[in-house]
Amino acid sequence: MRNAPNYGEFYQRALIMIGDADRASVKEQSDCDTCTHWLIALEGNEMDKNTGAYQWNVIIYPSKDCGGFDYKLPYYVSDSFTSIHKAIDYTSELEKKAKEDQLFTVVK
Repeated sequence: MRNAPNYGEFYQRALIMIGDADRASVKEQSDCDTCTHWLIALEGNEMDKNTGAYQWNVIIYPSKDCGGFDYKLPYYVSDSFTSIHKAIDYTSELEKKAKEDQLFTVVK
């Protein structure tokens, strides 16, 4: 379970419909029977107040079509990135896999 997300540095992307293959994986890992979409987001946490350096995680939540999700139950949390550009690139990779209904193959 995660602490509350840092909504000050929380940047979500457009919702992506969960495909049939990924839906089976969601049902194994989530109690959200009404979730139909992926919510993929970047979350930043300040590492050093003196330098303003951040670390970034890519987080994926099963979501309802309205965008509602349970922040305590992410489907996936990436390792931390010190570069927002690398985190954005990784987000793009995961979005592509989600659109291909192959997200479960990457995040397991």
